[in-house]
Amino acid sequence: MARSLRASPGGDAVRWVRPEGLHVTLRFLGDVDTERVPEIVDRVRAETAALGSFRIRLGGVHAFPSARRPNVIVLDVGPVEPLEELAEAVERGVVVAGFAPESRRFRAHLTLGRVRGHRFPSAGSALTPEEAAWDVREAVLFRSELHRSGARYTVLERIALGAFPGSITPSTDPSED
Repeated sequence: MARSLRASPGGDAVRWVRPEGLHVTLRFLGDVDTERVPEIVDRVRAETAALGSFRIRLGGVHAFPSARRPNVIVLDVGPVEPLEELAEAVERGVVVAGFAPESRRFRAHLTLGRVRGHRFPSAGSALTPEEAAWDVREAVLFRSELHRSGARYTVLERIALGAFPGSITPSTDPSED
């Protein structure tokens, strides 16, 4: 899908996220001293321990804040309820670890690219997402480092949901629901 957007009129005015950088941000923490990481992980693990794995699917393509004034091209993911529940558990954990509560409402999405020229690629609204689903079995704490080529992410810790250790695994068979 990102390839289609990139090739469409206006697609060259977007700095596209590399496939390995795609993720759903549950909570952005900003600059964090590495000494705080163990407490953050412990608190988030305690809040997410009762949550089980769930499946997500791709949704529609949108521009933030709007198609007329786009800054970011995103792809919705859902169902929203289990993602919101996970984001709320992560939020409770980081607040207990001493972070200020997030003032913005959580919106489940994958960032596909950042718009440089305030032009939404013209094919964006016409695209339908590919049929794909992923089993979400963990939350991952990443370190994000900005570089000229885009953000680079380093895994600091993986927090398994419920009794399911492991990672987020793709599944393209819609009959597995």
